[in-house]
Amino acid sequence: MKILIVGDSFAADWSVKYNDYHGWPNLLAQKFEVTNLAKAGVGQYKIYKQLQNIDIKNFDIVISSYTSPYRVHTQQHPVHYNDPLHNTCDLLANDIEYFAQNDKNNESLKTARNYFKYHFDFEYYDTIYAILVEKCNELIGNTKHIQVSNLKYVTEAWKDITEKHQGLINHLSEEGNKIVFKKLVNMI
Repeated sequence: MKILIVGDSFAADWSVKYNDYHGWPNLLAQKFEVTNLAKAGVGQYKIYKQLQNIDIKNFDIVISSYTSPYRVHTQQHPVHYNDPLHNTCDLLANDIEYFAQNDKNNESLKTARNYFKYHFDFEYYDTIYAILVEKCNELIGNTKHIQVSNLKYVTEAWKDITEKHQGLINHLSEEGNKIVFKKLVNMI
């Protein structure tokens, strides 16, 4: 069974930075042949590029973790560009606000903060997100597709697990990761 994983931090390989316990993608990789392209903090455009840059026909199943519609694409995050887990992440308003308060001399952070404060348009990003999700689903085509997420507005199917078992790896505790893994194995 060949499995492709794409998406954001809920599906990323956290072992590049943390080894406290295995995340559900790493547990799947112990049982199946897994290619994991997911990256922490990426927006839907980068998830689209993950799918666009690989031949889906080489996989039996695609597991996708679609992200928040409110991540703003950037080629280089003003803080996380050297972080092994978040080095390709995009901008998110709450993150930018937090970092801008703690690093008042970072001009890139000031610019991003002002964009979110003065120019961000929720309707625009909701529309772009819907288009990108549609494009992702077109690329996946008829390949079996399982959508996972820790974001309740993306999918409700995982809400109970993600709310009850919050933690460090893939936003889940060790027990939460094992529950997601077992649920996915049953779906596969």
